[in-house]
Amino acid sequence: MGIAGYDADPLRVASRQFDIGSTRTNVTVLADRATTNADGTTRRELDVQYAVNYMDGSKDEVATQTLISGSSSGATMADKAVCAVAENKADWRFFGNRKVVNTSVNANNLRTSRVALATGLPLAPQVVYSKYIHLNVIDPAGVATYAIVTGPGLSLTTTGQAGSLKYISPRLLRSATEFAGKRGNFVDWKDTDAFRSCSNAAGTGSASAELANCTVDGSTGGNSWGSFNQTNMATMDSFFSSLNINAGAVYTFAIYGDDGWKTVNGQAGKTPIATYTSTLEAVPFSGATLAGTGPATDLFPKLLTTGGVTEAQFAAAILAKSALSVAATWSAPAAMPDSRALALGSHNYYEQGRAGAGPAFNPASRQSYANYAGPTATAGTFAKPASVSALVTPTYGELSLNYGNRNGNGVFSVYSFQ
Repeated sequence: MGIAGYDADPLRVASRQFDIGSTRTNVTVLADRATTNADGTTRRELDVQYAVNYMDGSKDEVATQTLISGSSSGATMADKAVCAVAENKADWRFFGNRKVVNTSVNANNLRTSRVALATGLPLAPQVVYSKYIHLNVIDPAGVATYAIVTGPGLSLTTTGQAGSLKYISPRLLRSATEFAGKRGNFVDWKDTDAFRSCSNAAGTGSASAELANCTVDGSTGGNSWGSFNQTNMATMDSFFSSLNINAGAVYTFAIYGDDGWKTVNGQAGKTPIATYTSTLEAVPFSGATLAGTGPATDLFPKLLTTGGVTEAQFAAAILAKSALSVAATWSAPAAMPDSRALALGSHNYYEQGRAGAGPAFNPASRQSYANYAGPTATAGTFAKPASVSALVTPTYGELSLNYGNRNGNGVFSVYSFQ
């Protein structure tokens, strides 16, 4: 899948140029195991942790990998199938993490500048801020149906005790008859999209795992948790602090492949096919620290010019579902509080809208188009292709600048048409 993706998308290759010339330092062996396989061959496994130093100045401080020497006999693929042809040699080589899905948790700060899609005029308030964590479950092999995520701050109160959320596979949200026309039913979810949480009855947020009625209330369409769309940074910081989400917090992902998503608390009595933990390496940055003296001077990256295309013209192109390219410039984010370098990961165009005749929003269609200009770029083209045929009535579009320190913190700016 990875090779096919790179072969099909030269922009994806360009987006990884920061890898060239990177170095590995601070190598530490976490575990050393010697095993005898069922066929009598032997294998030695090393779990190692190290820092990856990229040429753009960013740094992944806690990269991990498992290496093997000897025979891979008995090793399983992500779908639990045993690797058909074992390899037996003394060379050290990558063994992978043996997970059936990928799980991770990271911290993000978001600046959203809002424009009315109908007119292209600024909304009030024009700029709002969010501070949250992403809880990611990604299953390209199609092994899982849902996941139960537990950990600090996920309760629906503000006391900070461990709570839980129920996450649904995008495959089910896309095609299961139980989700047809429900919240989160996008007809073009990708198999590589992250799982999304089950909605509460009001559709205003996520329901706890024990109470979630996924097939009735659908999905929020999101996989984040925190404080959203605030104008007051102190209020945003205070609410996030009340969740008691701290650096080093450990989140548990119980992965299921059964039909427990169909009923309330349907996971009770079921056995996960796998259980993993992921550690939050850092919390989102303090909103007060990023605030400056207001939206004009905050520390976020900001779109500066759009090649003569006005916001009203871009909004009109979204509504018309027509192609449009915008030659843009932007400011890089200012130095962050922890001094880690931020690098541009991508600058994207995203749109969504109704896939049916309406008036209900779902079924819906969503498309994301990534652009890459290099990790230190402050200029590039936002390519907006013509909308896909599934998108009948556009209701939202956005341009985004996506920065990260490759160590768990993301700093994003979004220009939304809503």
